[in-house]
Amino acid sequence: MTNNKNTESSKGDGGPPPPPPPPAPGQLENMRFHGGNAIFKSGPLFISSKGIGWTSWKKRWFILTRTSLVFFRSDPSAIPQKGGEVNLTLGGIDLNNSGSVVVKADKKLLTVLFPDGRDGRTFTLKAETSEDLYEWKTALENALAQAPSACLVMGQNVKDKQPVKSLVVGRPILLALEDVDGSPSFLEKALRFIEDHGTKVEGILRQAADVDDVEHRIKEYEQGKTEFSPKEDAHVIADCVKYFLRELPSSPVPASCCNALLEACRTDRGSRVNAMRVAICETFPEPNRRLLQRILLMMQTVASHKDVNRMSTSAVAACMAPLLLRPLLAGDCEIESNFNVGGDGSIQLLKAAAAANHAQAIVITLLEEYEKIFSEGSMSPGLYSDSDECGSEDEEVTDDDESYVDDVTEESDLYTDDDHDNASSGTCAQSGDSCEDDPSDHEVHPLDFLTYFFYTK
Repeated sequence: MTNNKNTESSKGDGGPPPPPPPPAPGQLENMRFHGGNAIFKSGPLFISSKGIGWTSWKKRWFILTRTSLVFFRSDPSAIPQKGGEVNLTLGGIDLNNSGSVVVKADKKLLTVLFPDGRDGRTFTLKAETSEDLYEWKTALENALAQAPSACLVMGQNVKDKQPVKSLVVGRPILLALEDVDGSPSFLEKALRFIEDHGTKVEGILRQAADVDDVEHRIKEYEQGKTEFSPKEDAHVIADCVKYFLRELPSSPVPASCCNALLEACRTDRGSRVNAMRVAICETFPEPNRRLLQRILLMMQTVASHKDVNRMSTSAVAACMAPLLLRPLLAGDCEIESNFNVGGDGSIQLLKAAAAANHAQAIVITLLEEYEKIFSEGSMSPGLYSDSDECGSEDEEVTDDDESYVDDVTEESDLYTDDDHDNASSGTCAQSGDSCEDDPSDHEVHPLDFLTYFFYTK
């Protein structure tokens, strides 16, 4: 934060280090430090408890230091009105030097990414103006450059430092289909490979590849081999796709969206498609919807070659539904049932079977009625909805704010409302799925799907 000339001068004179930079105009003197750390920047930003694609954005006052980014309801340096509420810290995040900053200029969105831990952390904020957006970006980058070491923050000894988090898997859903620079991501390239070179491979998406081969290909990608050759094993690339989806820090279809789709599927056949379209429009965050659509398009392409690859729509749905509908398979969604069995564990088996059948039915409907459900005009074509507006400046703290505080301090991905789930993945321990190849008709029976589900647990 100080120039080299001043630093060298202070060292030469043996005097104390130069003072930190002065606060921004309008701040009081006592705002120069916060928690014992110099302030890099303070000012208003917008937060959302429901993530990108939603309309609820609330204006809060943020203070950035080298160790944290915290926010208040209003400027804590302002003199409180008589009888006014105490302006306490509403929440914040700890910083470390593993973080990076990404901006979406057209929406004035600012995302801070941390690759530490298994799932990483991602936080998205919104600036008032483009000028504010880039000022905050610069300030955050400067703060992160001087932030504590990631291993120290996590309480790790350097010798016991965990392996660096993969740059390919475990990414937030916002970056699932495209990299920060807008280029196709690992997942997008793998999906294109399957569409171009995997549709004529028998058992594609069903037949499991060797887990070592899958991990090796991902490592090769991270080391610079970022293009897939037509000669590569299609089963390995297909399992790379499933591994990527399994390692997402949140479910492609959040729990609230799974429940909405379940309700839609319970409607009569004549109105079911419209009900599912409404459910997706009203409950899906935009990044989740785009990811779901992209996966469905790949699945459609595979199923369209079923005479060659022996993968019908139901077979493809059985193999991919556990990856897309994690909360449903994990028992986080209410499924209406009238089971009357003994207490020997049969009830759990039947509930799991019901969940498997519902999940497969939902995905089959999404595939067969794709054009009607995702018809042009009913969905926003862009990454974000153009309807998201910032909340008013004087909007009071609500339960949404409290929800955001929980998210901003604990969760790994703020892009969805109900994203944080502990559901286990829908792929096998051997990186692929366990849908066995039925030599008779190559269809996947619901019982096979159930076996698949238990094997992955």
